[in-house]
Amino acid sequence: MLNKQVKTNTPLKEKIIVGGGLDLQFGNITFVGVTPLLAYKVTDELMVGGIFTYRYFKNDLYIPSYSTSTYGVAPFARYTIFKGLFAHVEYEMLYGDFAINDNPFWVNSFFVGGGYGFPIGNNGFAGIYLLWNLTEDPNYILYSNPVVRMSFGIGL
Repeated sequence: MLNKQVKTNTPLKEKIIVGGGLDLQFGNITFVGVTPLLAYKVTDELMVGGIFTYRYFKNDLYIPSYSTSTYGVAPFARYTIFKGLFAHVEYEMLYGDFAINDNPFWVNSFFVGGGYGFPIGNNGFAGIYLLWNLTEDPNYILYSNPVVRMSFGIGL
């Protein structure tokens, strides 16, 4: 007699991940940002999703001081290689006034790298990333390579 395995379907709510990060810097240069994340676990190893971004930036070193807000989205894919170690790719599209001329435009960045994620409690997680921006525009440097990032999340 053949042994038949019964395949159980994972409920959708167990495949949805919500989380994000927070950027904070204060002083002559103030930087405040929120980056909520929404993702879908395709398999136990593969997660795809999007990071939504809002950042406020103020530079008091300019006279008069300069401030702006940026908005954007970054679709991503993450693949767990071994026990929390993951590879990560992300394409970020940010819209804002990067040239201090009241003429906002898009700046795109393509990140590759990886990181380490670890569980917190039953449904939570935290992760640390080390990423490189491969498409950095020398006229609008938004990040210094490598980019170090942390994020947190919880499964629904």
